[in-house]
Amino acid sequence: MRLIRFVLLAIVGLNSIAFAANTASKEEKVPAANNNKKAAKEEKNYNLRFAWWEEPASIPDLYVLSGNKYISVSPRNMSMSPSVGVNCEEKVDLLRKLISEEKDNNGRPKESYEVYTSVNLTQIDSHDLGILLIPNKQKNIVGSRVFDFSARGFPYGSFIAVNVTRSKIACTIDDSNFVVLPGAFGRLDKLFTERTVAHVGMVATDSNGVENKIVSTKMVFNENVRTLYFIIPSPGISKYDVRCIMDIDSTPAKSVDSTSTPSEDTNSKNSKPKKAAQ
Repeated sequence: MRLIRFVLLAIVGLNSIAFAANTASKEEKVPAANNNKKAAKEEKNYNLRFAWWEEPASIPDLYVLSGNKYISVSPRNMSMSPSVGVNCEEKVDLLRKLISEEKDNNGRPKESYEVYTSVNLTQIDSHDLGILLIPNKQKNIVGSRVFDFSARGFPYGSFIAVNVTRSKIACTIDDSNFVVLPGAFGRLDKLFTERTVAHVGMVATDSNGVENKIVSTKMVFNENVRTLYFIIPSPGISKYDVRCIMDIDSTPAKSVDSTSTPSEDTNSKNSKPKKAAQ
């Protein structure tokens, strides 16, 4: 039980990746500015994607409110949902839809919405975000982690290791090596631009200097996949376990050969240069 609690706290509490963890019963009080004037908050357009770290026993019917429109959200288990466009300020409320037994004037069941969890969007300077929802069954709350899912911060072809343990993790992917400190994340220093079968090896070194092999395996990478690889503590003999989100580009860009692009003067073999205006 303590180990599960530690994993949840570690994921929600990583300092290197932005966070949001709130409950529906709590509200943030915004301190008034000088002279009792509140500074106007700027609304931004976000592209949000959602995933469950672990699906709850009862999966709620979730929505976000953008303007006056309720937009359905369908998180997947360790797999990001399609992008949802939202216009909001510094946080987004994830709403749970409730169906009442009472009927409206048209004889249909009454619908209402309550806040399921609120996600702080200001910790990462990006408008393209991946949000990992982390239910805490013991406390009946839902935390979240926010990741940069922009083409610049997390391009396709990249690999990011997220260390949720108290050990230092040495990562080897083919000929590239990098170290991820406890509670931090590290990114492979290269992008995969074509299909590649690479050896992935990870070794943990605890505070006493004891080394434990976590994984030694082959993985397939390519230019249309980006990977979030989580290293978490485990109650088993190995002491460590891994989970990953492999996000596949559903609309990969088609390569264009610039040498074959038709231009005004090459559309016809008989085209003649135009005279300059006098």
